[in-house]
Amino acid sequence: MCVYNRDRALCHRLDVADAPRLDRCQPSCANNARTDQHADQLRQYAQALEKQAASEAVPDPLARRAGHLRQLADRHEHDRIHLQEPTS
Repeated sequence: MCVYNRDRALCHRLDVADAPRLDRCQPSCANNARTDQHADQLRQYAQALEKQAASEAVPDPLARRAGHLRQLADRHEHDRIHLQEPTS
């Protein structure tokens, strides 16, 4: 999910447009926002890629991609904002 802020957008390094360029989206962009559900989906996709990568018929880049997706999910888990109930 993109919470677009032109000044922080990695998709606009040399571009002057004032809208997100989803075809140039970078996972490390400060505008990128993930929910817990997004992180769970990343983990599920990583697990599916790892199963495919276990086959010798599948190239090694799948395993690297799975590892990258897990890192993104782990980063979300570590950095996520927890809402707390107000204390009385």
